[in-house]
Amino acid sequence: MPLTCLSTCFFFEELASLLDILSNLCVSIVVINISGQGKGFDVDLIKLISDAVSIPVIASSGAGVPDHFSDVFTKTNASAALAAGIFHRKEV
Repeated sequence: MPLTCLSTCFFFEELASLLDILSNLCVSIVVINISGQGKGFDVDLIKLISDAVSIPVIASSGAGVPDHFSDVFTKTNASAALAAGIFHRKEV
């Protein structure tokens, strides 16, 4: 699901940069409006943030099939990706 609001993009990028300054953290990206839908990660947002920081970025929310993990790792610099719903629903 691509980001549609540029001001939101800039806000997230600035916030991630501030977190990066603190260094001993990681960023977990949970996109509430797509969480649990199984339509994939918000790759655009994860890429924006993972490109902006040097701390680990964890992708969360949206995985529905194994290919969603391939997408997030090949199209972003995410360090990890979470899966919950696909296991709860026994889809993998």
